[in-house]
Amino acid sequence: MAEHRAIAVVGGGIIGVSCALMLAREGHRVAVFEEGRVGHGCSWGNGAQYNPGSSFPMSYPGVIWRAMRWIFDANGPVRLAPRELPRTVPWLVRFLRTGQPKAWAETYSALHALNEPCATLYRDMLGEADWKRLFRPNGALHVWRDRALGPLDDMIDNLRANHGVSFERISAEQLRDLEPALSRDYQRGIFFPNSGHVTSPPGLVQGLMDRATAFGASLRSERVLAIEPGSAGVTVQTNTGPHRFDTAVIAAGIASRDLARSLGISLSLASERGYHITVPDTPGVITRPVTDAASACVATPLDEGLRIVGIAEFDSPDAPRNVKQTNKLQACARIMLPDLPIRQVTDWMGVRPSTPDSLPIVGHHPKHAGVLFATGHGHMGISGAPMTAAIISDLAAGRRPRLSCTPYRVR
Repeated sequence: MAEHRAIAVVGGGIIGVSCALMLAREGHRVAVFEEGRVGHGCSWGNGAQYNPGSSFPMSYPGVIWRAMRWIFDANGPVRLAPRELPRTVPWLVRFLRTGQPKAWAETYSALHALNEPCATLYRDMLGEADWKRLFRPNGALHVWRDRALGPLDDMIDNLRANHGVSFERISAEQLRDLEPALSRDYQRGIFFPNSGHVTSPPGLVQGLMDRATAFGASLRSERVLAIEPGSAGVTVQTNTGPHRFDTAVIAAGIASRDLARSLGISLSLASERGYHITVPDTPGVITRPVTDAASACVATPLDEGLRIVGIAEFDSPDAPRNVKQTNKLQACARIMLPDLPIRQVTDWMGVRPSTPDSLPIVGHHPKHAGVLFATGHGHMGISGAPMTAAIISDLAAGRRPRLSCTPYRVR
């Protein structure tokens, strides 16, 4: 039987709390460090969907031309702040390398392996009652306004088919049958029957934290300043003082970058700021996540209303919120759902920790066995959290991980 250890988990988002639950369930003494409220950082504002069939890296063959159009389009979904250029240019070079066909296909395989089991693992982690309360396995849609397939579509279809992904290309009429409120400009789509969404992203994180607490995990409202490895464990330095543990798991989103730097590691994490708007009082407008492929906007029905996400803004984490991004999302909502009444919206901005190859960083520090990383999930935190937590629990127990860490190693 594995030795039970004292483990600090730094970060109370979907990744950190999933790790805490998996570790506590195995009998480890787990403390989650989160200065704010669990699930109210990046995890609070995501698109709320899980769709392993779309586990493609952000970079793909030919992406440079589309990215250039987006960056120079004032109304496009991508913004690169000039002040971030010195830090972002090396990241972008690696991003473009991922778009080479061989690297792109290999990265998809690694992302699919990590994300595919998420629904089954969540059901096990939460229990049947909470699973049914929080998850809606109604499938997901991608939609296009043009009738013709693009140059990558055959390659994408083959990759999905080779990995056992269920999907169906559907006509405009079939789109209307599934989601009658969608714009009639959409001419085709893809339906993913084994995908879905959660009704409340913060509710999911809180549900996982409640389960972790039931297994003995604790929550500490402290700001972690540094992690100091030693010969017999690690010291977690916080704003209230030092705490000793056998192991520390760094799952702190973009803040993982600074913690890693203090440990002699330069993580290639970009501060990719995401925005969303939520339109309240919209029951039944759509019943599943819908992605407009051209604009990269996603509409998802939540308990609190209809959420629209779809901005990638590369800027410093603490830069002021850009109101123009909220306006873009309102315009996108009107294009996708012309009859949607938008009388008021709530808006939000948060920071995704994004790697250039879209692969998260999961595994041991190269020199300090007591430090583990679980960060960099970018747009796919909900899909990747359960298997990430399973890998972390294996590593903490000294077991061979159930999924090889090689693609996700510290790099």
